[in-house]
Amino acid sequence: MQIEIFNSLKQQLVSLLSPEQVDWLYASFDKLEASDDLVNTLLILSAITRRKLGEQYIENKEVGLKTSTTFIPISHWTCAEAGRGLLILKALSLANEQTVSIIQQYFEQGDEKEVTAICRVLMLLDQTELLKPFALEVGRTNSKSLFLSLIQYNPFPQACYTAHEFNQLVLKALFLGLEIGTVFGLRERANKELSQMCEDYIRERLAAKRSIPVDIWLALEPYASEYGEEMIFRYMSDEDYQHRYYSIFALLQNKPISKIRKIKLNERLSVEDDKKILQLLSTMELTKQE
Repeated sequence: MQIEIFNSLKQQLVSLLSPEQVDWLYASFDKLEASDDLVNTLLILSAITRRKLGEQYIENKEVGLKTSTTFIPISHWTCAEAGRGLLILKALSLANEQTVSIIQQYFEQGDEKEVTAICRVLMLLDQTELLKPFALEVGRTNSKSLFLSLIQYNPFPQACYTAHEFNQLVLKALFLGLEIGTVFGLRERANKELSQMCEDYIRERLAAKRSIPVDIWLALEPYASEYGEEMIFRYMSDEDYQHRYYSIFALLQNKPISKIRKIKLNERLSVEDDKKILQLLSTMELTKQE
């Protein structure tokens, strides 16, 4: 799979680069092939990737990498991150099945940018399950940018984490103020423990008179208790547009919609004035009998 992924990513990145940048990228591949110290050469090249390829985002939402199980969007990657990903994939193709050893050395000797690159490509590598300790280590960081690379359209946690590990990842994202709507598998991995953790977090924030993350409803709703459902209904009328949007969106994900939820959603439909939320409500045809 890595060869196909490498070729796909290379093709998509090269189309965005200048001729000089493309020349540097291909010369870097040649240096890796000729190297007697693969990890050191990888680290040297990785260190200058940002300067050579730039930090502009890929941005095209249609580009991405297709694996045997999922499609991974890369529009949120920078060109430098994509370049580092290619260097990692190239090094691993030359490493004679030493994936874990190469990644460990790159992880230990690299800086935050290198570790971010590892997180971006974890699901694209062979021996995926053996790489889980690196992801768990990143999950303990307090760096928002690094943690984001683990949760932002990254299928690795969904595929490899236990329920408890996944729950802790989501809760930490909320704690750091990061968007959880980008977490792969949030709906599929929902569970009672996660909903309870979200409700406890809401209680703590309210007791401290602090704001509640606007998208916490996405993780809370599937197994919400009576208290959790009451909170969702309350924030459907909040002055903050985002609270209204995410609470309504969360409720609409659970089909069939219960009678009480349908009543509350129709009440919101009758008074809502935001076009985006009205569109969300109307597309679900809530006024019709299901």
